[in-house]
Amino acid sequence: MILLFKKKGLLRFLSAIETSNAIIRTLLRAGLKIQYSEGFHPKPKVSFLDTVATGVIDLALYVNVKLEQTDDSLEIEKIKRSIRDVSVNGLELVEIFPTDINLNGIVTSYEYVLFSRKAPALEQIVYKHSGKSFVPTEVMKHYEITLKKGLYMVKYTVDRQKIFNPYLIDGVFLAIRTKAFSKETELRDLLTKNGGKPS
Repeated sequence: MILLFKKKGLLRFLSAIETSNAIIRTLLRAGLKIQYSEGFHPKPKVSFLDTVATGVIDLALYVNVKLEQTDDSLEIEKIKRSIRDVSVNGLELVEIFPTDINLNGIVTSYEYVLFSRKAPALEQIVYKHSGKSFVPTEVMKHYEITLKKGLYMVKYTVDRQKIFNPYLIDGVFLAIRTKAFSKETELRDLLTKNGGKPS
C-alpha cells in the first residue's frame, strides 16, 4: 500500500534518514504487519520517493509499504486510526492508497513553493555542495513569482533528475514541496482515481 504523509513543523529539520526511521517506527508502533527482506539483516520493506533537503516542509511524502496481508484484507480506516494515534507532532498521515504500484516508475516531477523577503535571485549561478553549478531558472518549469504582503512567493515544478536544494537560492527562508506528478497528472489524483495506473 502507499501512504501519503505531511512532514512539517520542527520535523522538517530531520534528515532523510531520520525521517525514514521516524516513519518506520511509527508504522511499527501502529501494529502494521510489514514484510521483511531475507538474509542476515532483514529490513522492513518500506520505500520512499525522492527526499527533500533538510528544512523543507514536505506535503508530498509518499511511502510504499509491503504488508504481510493481501490488499483484499486491508482495513484502511482502521490502519489510518492506528497510525494517527501514534504519530508524532509534525508527521501527519493524509491518505492511504491500497496499491503496490512502483512510485519510482511513474513519478516524473515535483511542485515547490518558496518564500523570500527579497526578490529571489533565480538567474544567479548557484553552487551545490558537490561543486557543480546551475541556474535555477534553467531547471525550473512553469515558474511564477508573486508578491504578497511584502513576501515574494515562487512556485515551480522540477523534473526528478534536476531536483536541487531550494535553500541554495539567495533570499529563500522557507521552502515547501507541495505535490508530486506523473507527467501532467498530480500523483494523488492518479492514485485516487485508478490506483496509480496511467490512463
